[in-house]
Amino acid sequence: MTKSITSYTTEYLEDFGFEAEMVSYRRKLVLERLAHYSPQTIVELGCGADLQAEGYWDAGGSWADWMIIEPSEVFADRARASPLSGIRVVQGFFEDVADQVPDSVDLMLCSGLLHEVPDSDRLISAMRQRMGPQTVLHVNVPNAQSIHRQLAHAMNLIDDVKAISPRNASLQQPRVYDLPDLTAQLERNGLSITATGGHFVKPFTHQQMEPLVAELGRNVMDGLYELGKRLPDLASEIYVEARIT
Repeated sequence: MTKSITSYTTEYLEDFGFEAEMVSYRRKLVLERLAHYSPQTIVELGCGADLQAEGYWDAGGSWADWMIIEPSEVFADRARASPLSGIRVVQGFFEDVADQVPDSVDLMLCSGLLHEVPDSDRLISAMRQRMGPQTVLHVNVPNAQSIHRQLAHAMNLIDDVKAISPRNASLQQPRVYDLPDLTAQLERNGLSITATGGHFVKPFTHQQMEPLVAELGRNVMDGLYELGKRLPDLASEIYVEARIT
């Protein structure tokens, strides 16, 4: 599979819908992990339309150096336009520009990305090569065991919770992970797992969830976010943090 970053950017922006909610809660999760580690040097793989750095700054965070690796010209230009200091942007795929990435940073963020790349082992290997003994790698991805996928399976709408959905296909996402898959792949690539978790229990599909935001209210959405942290196996998204072995 060859990923077209231009068509991906277009599909991503046009198909936002409930994904805007998921992006917001994904950013909230990463903010919590940033606050936990208080890193001074950060490498972020793919920034998307909303900058994680701006949210962290607004929450009182600070850093010495934040490097963003972003293949989309649209998103890279958005990052370059940020007024925040200490941000550097390199346009390209991480695997192709890894030689420009500093060695041994405090935190490497791979948020909402690993399930999308054509060769995930190549990306993990490239990230590991730029990690030092103190570097923490944070990876988050959608969860194949999410309750909405399990419900679809129970209704005989899909044969396998890891089936590629039409939305996965439109965004060129070739795989769906569960927690054992994700931890096993990182371990095969010489990484030791230091933390795991999840966030946001999403009972239904993106399309079905979209009208419920207004109908149920923010308190319910926030509750679903917290419930996912308590029940990571059922959460819509999962995360793993790791260091080099």
